[in-house]
Amino acid sequence: MYAWDYWTLAIVLFVISLGFLVLKHFMRRNKKTYQIIALTAFFIYLAMVIYSTVLNRNTDAASFGVRLIPFRSYQLIANGNKDKIREVIMNIAFFIPIGFLYCLIDTKKINYKKWPIIAFSAALSLLIELCQLIFKLGMVETDDVIHNTLGCCLGIGLYILLDYMTFNEREF
Repeated sequence: MYAWDYWTLAIVLFVISLGFLVLKHFMRRNKKTYQIIALTAFFIYLAMVIYSTVLNRNTDAASFGVRLIPFRSYQLIANGNKDKIREVIMNIAFFIPIGFLYCLIDTKKINYKKWPIIAFSAALSLLIELCQLIFKLGMVETDDVIHNTLGCCLGIGLYILLDYMTFNEREF
């Protein structure tokens, strides 16, 4: 289901994150241009998420199913299901850019308003799962919503960490 391995995913996320922070640093004087670039990247990523989770899937009765028990994935992981470990990691990583890009769009509000993007990512994930349910496009799981929302939170944390480590103007 997922074409990338863990290391490729980690490297890509790191390089993109660092790239945007460098861009932010160099565009401090031209904040509007920077925000337009970040907003464009945010909407492109949202389109990619919707395309890959809903529009690019085929209706397949054999792979369709519903698992509404929260944290069921962890029972499968405890039973040694390595594919489930990969699926959980990828579902978390899939939404990291949403939290990260949101922070790039408006850095002033991030200290005070983290909940809107977290709620947005949870709602987006729920909408994706509902579309998958209605159109029978794969496995519908509450764990996907939980993991996607966690990914958004990690994206916010990644931004805060990289921003602090990379371009903090305070002296250590």
